[in-house]
Amino acid sequence: MGASGAVSAQAAGLLGGLLGKPATGAATPSGAPAAINKYTGQVIPNGAVLLVWTGDGCSTPLCDPKTSQDFLAVVDAEPNSTTFGNVIDTAELPNILASDVAGNVLGVLGSDSHNDPHHMLSYTSYISGGGDGLIQGHKYTFAGGVISKNVFRFDITSVRHIQKADIAVCGTQPRRSSLTDDFIVMPAPGANHKIMYTYMSNYVYGPGGTVTEIDPGRKAPTALGLCVASIPAVVPLLESAAQGGILPSLLAGVDVADDNALLGHKGITEYSSVVKANQPRNPTEYTSYPDKRVSRSFNEGVFYFGNKDVGIEGLPHGMALTYDGKYLVQSDYAVAASIGAAAINGALRGLCNQEPLIAGGKSISAGPLGVCGSTYGSSVRVYPTSNSYTNGKTKDSLAQAGIYAGNPYIRSVSAVPDGPRQEEVIFHEENEGLMAFGLPHQSHHTVNQKGWVSLGDPSYDKAVSTAGVAANASSAIGPANSVKGTSTYIPHDGAFSAAMCGGVVYYSPDITLDGNTTNAYGGKGPYWRAVYDVGPCTGVSYFTLTDDDRFLILPISGIESPASIDPDGAVEFDRDYPREHSRRVLTVDIRPLLSKGHADTAATRIQCDFPPPDASRTANTTLGLPATRADLSGGVSGKFNVLRHNNEADDCPRIRGAIGQFETGPNGVGLATTESSNTSEPGTGYIRLGQTIQEVESGTLGNILLSPAKTGGEPSGNTGGGPGSGNLNTIQNLYTHGGPHFTVIDRIGYQPIQTTGQGGYLDLTPLNDGSGLGLPRDAVVGKPAATGTERFAFIQYFVELNHVPLPGTGSDGDRTICLGKVDRTTGATVLDTSFTDEILGTPCLDFDSAARDAWLWPGARGTKGSAKPHSAIFERDGAPLFGPGYYPAAPLNPDGNS
Repeated sequence: MGASGAVSAQAAGLLGGLLGKPATGAATPSGAPAAINKYTGQVIPNGAVLLVWTGDGCSTPLCDPKTSQDFLAVVDAEPNSTTFGNVIDTAELPNILASDVAGNVLGVLGSDSHNDPHHMLSYTSYISGGGDGLIQGHKYTFAGGVISKNVFRFDITSVRHIQKADIAVCGTQPRRSSLTDDFIVMPAPGANHKIMYTYMSNYVYGPGGTVTEIDPGRKAPTALGLCVASIPAVVPLLESAAQGGILPSLLAGVDVADDNALLGHKGITEYSSVVKANQPRNPTEYTSYPDKRVSRSFNEGVFYFGNKDVGIEGLPHGMALTYDGKYLVQSDYAVAASIGAAAINGALRGLCNQEPLIAGGKSISAGPLGVCGSTYGSSVRVYPTSNSYTNGKTKDSLAQAGIYAGNPYIRSVSAVPDGPRQEEVIFHEENEGLMAFGLPHQSHHTVNQKGWVSLGDPSYDKAVSTAGVAANASSAIGPANSVKGTSTYIPHDGAFSAAMCGGVVYYSPDITLDGNTTNAYGGKGPYWRAVYDVGPCTGVSYFTLTDDDRFLILPISGIESPASIDPDGAVEFDRDYPREHSRRVLTVDIRPLLSKGHADTAATRIQCDFPPPDASRTANTTLGLPATRADLSGGVSGKFNVLRHNNEADDCPRIRGAIGQFETGPNGVGLATTESSNTSEPGTGYIRLGQTIQEVESGTLGNILLSPAKTGGEPSGNTGGGPGSGNLNTIQNLYTHGGPHFTVIDRIGYQPIQTTGQGGYLDLTPLNDGSGLGLPRDAVVGKPAATGTERFAFIQYFVELNHVPLPGTGSDGDRTICLGKVDRTTGATVLDTSFTDEILGTPCLDFDSAARDAWLWPGARGTKGSAKPHSAIFERDGAPLFGPGYYPAAPLNPDGNS
């Protein structure tokens, strides 16, 4: 899939797929038609849509500046609509030169292309209070380019009439940051709020990122059609040297919150995430099975090699606010340059991996693991918020914590532990690369509250049994039936993070502890426990928690591929258990963890841990052996818990459902990973640079020059045996080492089917209990907590930078958008096979099949060819989506013109 050919890829093969795109056809007038009810033929008023932040699919060697625009796609998300699942509109970006630091190395690229769209506001949109430079009552979303540093603002007041975006921040305007990631609306008592987002690295994509604040109404300064650049902050560029103790004097007195108002930087505050915290990178006290090899006590990546203080490794990626808005929390993923040029690991092959430097030679695994090109993070940082807003004021969103002398804005830095697995590749160790992060949405639950009745079973298996469902349905207890500080009040102050490279989900029961407080395991600040090990390089990705805090939707992109596809990199593929690297999305029941509350004493602390070690197995782990914990669900979810993914303690989470092929048994017994049955749909060939050195070495040049056959295939509704729903192991996912990456919950609902009354809007306006927290968050005003089915979207694309051209991360994906449904009572999960591609008719919406090459996209895009979706949000006109400390009034009327 990827670049659009001038002729059909089916006829011209790879060459046609690499020769650029056809001349663009006329774009259709902006504006999407109303949804029409397929049962009644009547208009569905104010129908739900999915807004998808999308990159153009062009690829090396040719990206035509006239057809390579990135855009926001509008997808009909009303299940009863005649156009359900169709792209119904597109909105593009302004083209301002001197905006894109990376792209403009080539000299001529503007802000409308080569952004590689990444994250956007996905939990809430932003509704202006009118005192922020925007139009009062209008609704906006913000979205960033991962490689360009650009930040865009779309007016989405009328979701079917979205116009061209404004540029809020040009990529040449930050002074010390790069690689745009997560976005969030910051808390404030009034109607106006700041926007905060993460930059993962420093100005030149090296070590040391920031959390960055802007006014929502900021307009990027321009002159003569060019972005006005800032003057890079030179001293912070030397942070990597200073971190090694070489240049401490140069950093003395440098403000860690940069709000320099010169030139293009005016109105931007970049808060450094770096601090000397004296926190171990691998806290061995947080697991019973620590990896105590000397080499695992320090960072083995080339940018931080030898560092033991995790405070130094500030690489902000995932971000969230605590339910009360008091704390901003972010996880540390990677140094951008080290993963954006993934081929460096091929050049450092014999050092980065524990394998011979020369084929057939002596392994180096007996000594230090070596230096790895990729440099990952293993930590989480907490910042107190100011709960304030002043238009035009910088340094407005964060308060000073006063814990660390070197950075007063940071309250705590904590690291996740490495476990017993000993991996051939350094950055596949358990704690490498904390990409995803999430916090609970509720302040608490009450013991035996509806949805939290356990029937005395700490694993909550009994809660999903027939008896448990009935007991929960009949409970009249709610969150208001308990008082903070009493035994029936269970606080939700925990946090989740996941190591994308290491493949482990971690949990901390109290993220609010400051960095000076001793925790229940003897460390400082929050402690972390491993709670679900998927396996090495399984791509545990951007998860989301349901609003009621009971389930976590966990995408697993798989990354590794079988030897028939990738003979050079398949050493770990399905090593520990069959379908270990199958592409899938899990529904994880996290009630066993949250029910422990703060878990802050020796008697109550979290017991869940890594699977115990086993020296007789390849990687010293019992991961994937048969589970011994009894299933108490009455057969409802036992099939999803047959293998060991942790130590099986009472408080370990349980899997309730899965989309994609799921494990059925250990090696020698379980069903193998197989391809999706939809294999006949061709893609458009493109050059994949992510593993160039490895592919040349192994003689698999066909994995660099991907043909239409290798970039084709679609998800299917047929699992191919075993539990789960559908099969996500598409040909393209396997050849490009991608899979499910991004997830988002539908927080606005959809119209009821007229004939049955099923479905319906979920009015998520928070109830006012006097605390200002708005509880509960899954309730219809004046009615009980929501029950039945909720849905989520997941997108199968990570980062591929061949359009710049750079090697990228090595993990791409089939670039499809899919919907899943979850039963709120049991967690049972299915792929929504009624959400189909409007051209192919196969499950999920494919943005870069060969069929998109000459397809006329509705709205501004026209016939510009295939595309790469990354993130999304469910929206409809007037939906006042809310978040911590953010409860907007309703926006303007649905047409956005009054």
